[in-house]
Amino acid sequence: MHEAAWARELSPYPSFQDAGRLYVERFGKHEKEVEELTDYFGPFSGVDEITSFMLDQAMVDLKRSTWTTDRTAQRQVLVPANAVINFALGQRPRQWEPSRRERTLTLEEAESLIRVAQEPETAGLRDPERRLLKLIAFELGTGAAPGETHVIRAGDCNWSTQQVLVRGVQKGAGKTEYRRRLVRVPDRSLELMHPLPDDGLVFLTPTGRPILTDGKHGTHLIEQFHKLCAAAGLRASEEVVFYTLRHTWATWFSAQVGDLALLIDRGGWSDPQMAMHYRKEAPDDLGDRLLAHGWDFRP
Repeated sequence: MHEAAWARELSPYPSFQDAGRLYVERFGKHEKEVEELTDYFGPFSGVDEITSFMLDQAMVDLKRSTWTTDRTAQRQVLVPANAVINFALGQRPRQWEPSRRERTLTLEEAESLIRVAQEPETAGLRDPERRLLKLIAFELGTGAAPGETHVIRAGDCNWSTQQVLVRGVQKGAGKTEYRRRLVRVPDRSLELMHPLPDDGLVFLTPTGRPILTDGKHGTHLIEQFHKLCAAAGLRASEEVVFYTLRHTWATWFSAQVGDLALLIDRGGWSDPQMAMHYRKEAPDDLGDRLLAHGWDFRP
């Protein structure tokens, strides 16, 4: 152990433990996963010593019985491990199978989903207050992430200016400080979200309860959301998640507004690279077609 510690002191590269600590402090992401990986690799493993084989072995060893697909293991093990290593070494990210979060909705798919959410009984759901519709409309219109959306309160909203404060540091939002921001709610979203509460949490479950989420592992509403997606006839509906709406918003906003700086500001990203990762390629006429359906993101 003493020899390993001395070798680590002489190395020009940090240990995974030190790099992980700095990464979490710098970006506020993957705290739980990085802690687990640090325990797995030990205090003396350098970021330069962790090989591809070791990462694959970690994915196998740390896999939980509740992880039903390799994508989950990739997201929980490979993504945070590579994030720390690449942060420390300044290298390009290791490639892995595309996540379901890469998925976006076409305008037609989104409109179909909205129609089903307006009549949830067609999907076998009881949602008399159309609370799932409110969630979908808000996240499509603002790009707010699920964990951010679930903690928004009526006091955070100024409906006269159509602005909502996203409290990126609030417990439950699961985000870092740079994501604290004002988002603008377009007219189409407001129409779909009506009526809005005067106090308390703005977004609730169909039964009127707070939405349970830790900001990292999703929400218990996903099964109901998937029923809406399936009833709407979305392709590969099981791969559509609430985070898909954030990717969709980024693509729509970029196609219609074309202002990268404003996209970064509204989306709450810390750098252009992440914003460009979220926005996807879109046909040249998407901006006009969005306007025809009432989606106006222009400042």
